[in-house]
Amino acid sequence: MKRILITIVAFAAACGKSDAPPAKTATATDSATPRTGASCPATGLWSECQVIYHLERAGVAPKVDSTAKPAEKLKGTPLIMKIGLNALLEIYIYADSASRIADEKTLDRTQFVADTMPQTMNHERTIIESVNLLGLLTSLNSHQRERVSDAIIAGPPQAEKR
Repeated sequence: MKRILITIVAFAAACGKSDAPPAKTATATDSATPRTGASCPATGLWSECQVIYHLERAGVAPKVDSTAKPAEKLKGTPLIMKIGLNALLEIYIYADSASRIADEKTLDRTQFVADTMPQTMNHERTIIESVNLLGLLTSLNSHQRERVSDAIIAGPPQAEKR
């Protein structure tokens, strides 16, 4: 009995003592701190950090794939992301909307469907256009197509009026 009591006391003492720092808990200020702070200002134009931020907020969990090569030869700055298990999103960011529109004319539009249109049995990629951004989404999931396009079609954060 004495041996059991000593074991229980030793165990209780060991559990109450820890050299490890306390676990960090999320606070309201952590979750309220936007990722689009000073390093990613709201200008009314898309930037890489704004795209990632909007897609994360839409719940599609984008993962930037820095090793992927763009399928299209466009002049915009490419950003390629994996979304979910099988979807691939190619984003091209331009200096302005006129540059996007001019570069977009080089695409074979028969290979794409608009974000609001259903795919045919050819499984075309979805084309998403917003201000200075052109997105090309490869996904067969209609819900995923809708969430990605809604996040981008909503537009980039606008600059504050002074």
